Amino acid sequence: MNEATVADRRLHPLSIGLRYLKNLPSTLLGLPALVTFLNDQGIEYFFVMVMVFGVAVLLINWIVWSRFQYGVGAHEIVIESGVISRNRRSIPFERIQDVDIERGPLERLLGLAKVRIETGGAGGDEGLLDSLSLAEADRLRAALRAGRARDQGAPGQPDETATAPVLFAMAVPRVLLSGLFNFSLLYLAGVFALLQTFEQFLPFRLEDWGQWIGFAEDRLDGRFTPATIAAVLLLALLLGVVTGVARTLARDYGFRLAEEPAGLRRDRGLFTRTEIVIPKRRIQLALIRRGAMKRLFGLGELLFQTLSADREGGGKQSVAPLAYEAEMLPILDAANRMRLPDKAVLLQVSRSHVLKAIASHTLVPLLVIAAAAVMFPAAVLGLALVPLLILAAIVERRAHRFALVDDTLYVQRGWWDQKLWIVPIRQAHTLTLLRSPIQRLLGLSTLLVDTAGASSLSDPRIVDLSSETATRLADALAEKLRRPAA
Repeated sequence: MNEATVADRRLHPLSIGLRYLKNLPSTLLGLPALVTFLNDQGIEYFFVMVMVFGVAVLLINWIVWSRFQYGVGAHEIVIESGVISRNRRSIPFERIQDVDIERGPLERLLGLAKVRIETGGAGGDEGLLDSLSLAEADRLRAALRAGRARDQGAPGQPDETATAPVLFAMAVPRVLLSGLFNFSLLYLAGVFALLQTFEQFLPFRLEDWGQWIGFAEDRLDGRFTPATIAAVLLLALLLGVVTGVARTLARDYGFRLAEEPAGLRRDRGLFTRTEIVIPKRRIQLALIRRGAMKRLFGLGELLFQTLSADREGGGKQSVAPLAYEAEMLPILDAANRMRLPDKAVLLQVSRSHVLKAIASHTLVPLLVIAAAAVMFPAAVLGLALVPLLILAAIVERRAHRFALVDDTLYVQRGWWDQKLWIVPIRQAHTLTLLRSPIQRLLGLSTLLVDTAGASSLSDPRIVDLSSETATRLADALAEKLRRPAA
């Protein structure tokens, strides 16, 4: 660490008030306890205590602000923080992946910006400056980019944010259409959270379903009609649509993806405006998600899995939230020359996949139905669901396909929420053959291709290949991995 670099700059003074406003909601949670404590002291004493508490919080925020400093040296940026215990963090220029600028509603109102220095480390806040003036944020980003280019031996490049070629953009109508596909019942969680907060004022307890039913019967006796039920369901559906549209509009408003020498730059956000760069060298694979409704219109979402574990999204970055295949092609080409597969080359997995799916998906339901039928004979009606499970297994097998074309592995899985992975072989880290007890009986294997930053819940694995096919495919992939990079 170079102690010669002086941390002589501070955050913008308005960050003191901004921090206070951001923490205000959590501070207000303590008011009920304060009111109870001061119940016998009078309203004047209560307001005095509130003012004293507010001044104390502002004073603490001022002390924290005064002890937070940063500075840019010849080869690094240093950040010093801490009131009692001082920390000096040094980030060399060559470790910096990019400098992102984020502006929430309050920051935009006050002309401030949050600067996040991406290093690829596990710590999400390794280089976070909250908040700077917008001019200082732009100056700092330009200085860090120039220093990184110099230390990496590359010629300095001007900021091409304004002139970079746009690969994909979403106008408001496309954003609204995307919101319609993102139907959400998240508002129900908010309703239950409010009910739990004010449970003491309700005529029933949330955990007592019997009281719910009795209360509803008393209030709505004789008012339940088919029209009423349909109206309630329609209202719930409408609120789900509105919630999905609102969330998508807030996140993807003004979506713009442009190609720059440093990578792919993405800008989006209605209230909180975020600007990030996805370095091309850190892109591990592409993932196209198509829900059943999106496929009817030829639409889908394109994401890139990256090494940036500290980024929002856990390493997956959406680069086209709602796009046609023709719109995805230039994005894939810009990201390490990836291509979409010819559907004719995609092969189905083994026919025994259906048998294994039936065994694994129907065994537990059959046991549950059999146990329930002992006490409730009507439970045998649940057997009507078994043919649907068998049909789902058959459809799932038809949708699960794969192909190895040149140096790219394609894996398609899922029918309702279909996923297509595009994996450049050079990005694969490990190849694993898995065999469960049922698979061993049926002569099947699962081939797992692991890449950096992959999630175990969403990775490119080919399920239920015949063991011979899985072995041959794994050997072919291993051979390609052993070849020296071109």
